[in-house]
Amino acid sequence: MHSDMTERIKELLDSDVSAASTLGEEIQHRVSSEDFEWAALLGAELAHRAAQEDEDSSEHAFLLDRLQTALAGTAGQRSLRALMCLPSSLRAGESAQTRAERRLAQMVALGHRPSDIVPVVYGEQLGTAASDEFKACLLHELVLKGVAVPAYPLLRSFGEALVAEGHPLAPLPLHLLPAERALLRPAHAPQDWTWALPPATVEKQSDRPELRVSPEMRLRSAAVDPADITVPEVAEAMSAAVRHWVEESNGMVAAQEFWSASAVSPDDFAAVFERLPLTAWPTGESRARLYPADSDRVLRVLLTAAVRSPAYGSGMFGAYGRLAAWRSLGGLVGAAPEAPLPHTATLVEQTHWFIADPSSDWFHQVAWDLAVAALRPGGQEIAVLAATDTD
Repeated sequence: MHSDMTERIKELLDSDVSAASTLGEEIQHRVSSEDFEWAALLGAELAHRAAQEDEDSSEHAFLLDRLQTALAGTAGQRSLRALMCLPSSLRAGESAQTRAERRLAQMVALGHRPSDIVPVVYGEQLGTAASDEFKACLLHELVLKGVAVPAYPLLRSFGEALVAEGHPLAPLPLHLLPAERALLRPAHAPQDWTWALPPATVEKQSDRPELRVSPEMRLRSAAVDPADITVPEVAEAMSAAVRHWVEESNGMVAAQEFWSASAVSPDDFAAVFERLPLTAWPTGESRARLYPADSDRVLRVLLTAAVRSPAYGSGMFGAYGRLAAWRSLGGLVGAAPEAPLPHTATLVEQTHWFIADPSSDWFHQVAWDLAVAALRPGGQEIAVLAATDTD
C-alpha cells in the first residue's frame, strides 16, 4: 500500500513539480480530507529529493512549507503526528534548521490544542521524536498562549530540565508575568485576535493624549542637565529586540543612556526629552511627539518587533522573541545582565514609559520604526531606544 502511494507521489512530483501552486492545492485537499498518510509520504519524498546534490530544492521547499502550514492548521493528534514526521527544513545548514524549528513551534502552538501537543511531542509517540530545541521553543510558545504549564506534568518536567541544563530559554518563567498581561487573550476576543501590534508602532491610535511641553515644565526642569553615559554592553542589551533588523536587513539602531544629578519628574519628562542629544533626532530637528505608555504597551511593542520579520530576513518567533524583548526591557530599566527576570519585571513596572513618534529624517518611516523612552526609578536615569528599517 505504502509503495503504491509513494510511486504515485513520485509520478506527481515528476510531472507537476514546476506547477507548485497546483500541488499546493492538492496538499490542502489531502490534509482537509484527513489523508495524513499521504502527507507524511510526500514529506519523506520531498526530503529525499532535496538531499540529491543535483536537485534544485526551492520548489520542494515551497511544497514542504505548504504541507507544514496545512498540517499545523489542522487540529488533532493524527495531523500533528504527520507533521512531526516531516523534516523541519529542506535547506542545509544549522541556521536554516534552527529558524525552521522556531517557526514550526510557533505554528504548532497556534494551531493545536495543548491536550494533543503534550502526548504527541513531549510523550514522544512512536515515530514522532522531536529535537529538544523544537520542544523548548514549543513549550515557551505555549506559555505565550497562556497555557497553564503546571497542569501538564510532561511540560513542567521538560521546563525544569531546561533550567537544569542551562538552556538559553531557561530564564523565561513558565507563566506570563504581570507586565505581560496584555498578551492574554480577552475572554470575548474575535477568532483572529492577536497581541501583536500593526507594523507601524506609532502611538497615534492611543487614547492617551500627546504630552505638550509648557513654559512651566521647561522652567521646573531647567536645572536638569543629562549626560550621555551610554556603554556598549547596555546599548547591546537595549537593542536585543531589534538586533535582527540590523543583522539581517537594512536596519539602524540608536540606544542611549543618560544620567542627571537632578531627578526628573515624570510630569516634566517631555521638557527634558526635547533637550536630550539623541542620535535619532539630530540637533536642529524638531523633537518627536511624545506619549505616555504603560509597561505592557512597551512590552508589546518590543515583542512585536522581535517576533515579526524585518524588511529582509525572518523574525525571532515567539519563544526567542520573548527572550529578546525582556533583554531589551532589562537594558532599558538598567537591570544587571544576570538579574532574575522577575526582578527585571519589578523594575519595568516601577519605570515611567513613553513612546515617541518616529518623525525625524533618521527614521525611514516605511513600516519598521520604533522609539521608546524610559525614565528609570529614582528619576536620575533615562534610556532611549530608537530603531528603523527599510526594504
